[in-house]
Amino acid sequence: MTVLTLMEIKTHLRLEADETAEDALLTSLNEAAHDHAEKYIGRAIPWDDSEGVVVPLPASVRAAMLLIIGDLYENREAQIVGVSVEDNPTTWRLLHLYRVGLGI
Repeated sequence: MTVLTLMEIKTHLRLEADETAEDALLTSLNEAAHDHAEKYIGRAIPWDDSEGVVVPLPASVRAAMLLIIGDLYENREAQIVGVSVEDNPTTWRLLHLYRVGLGI
C-alpha cells in the first residue's frame, strides 16, 4: 500500500496533473520509494502506535519519499558520464528519526 497519491507526486515533480503518459512510471517509482523508506526505517509505512492505531504519516517521511521519487525520476540511468553523483543526505536525515531497532 503506497501512501502518496499520483497527484502529490506530479505536483512535487512539477508535472501537469492531466498528463498521463508517465503515470505507470510514476506509480512504479512510488512503490520503489515506499519500499526503500520501509526498509530504511525498519517498519511498515504507515505503522501502528502501541494501541494499534495507525499513525498519520509524518511530514518528514512523506518529504523523504518524494525526494526519493524525484531522484529516481531525474536519474533514470545507472550511470551519468562526466557527472559526480551523490545521495541526497536530506532524505536520510528525514527518515532517520523514524528508524526502529537501532539500539541505544
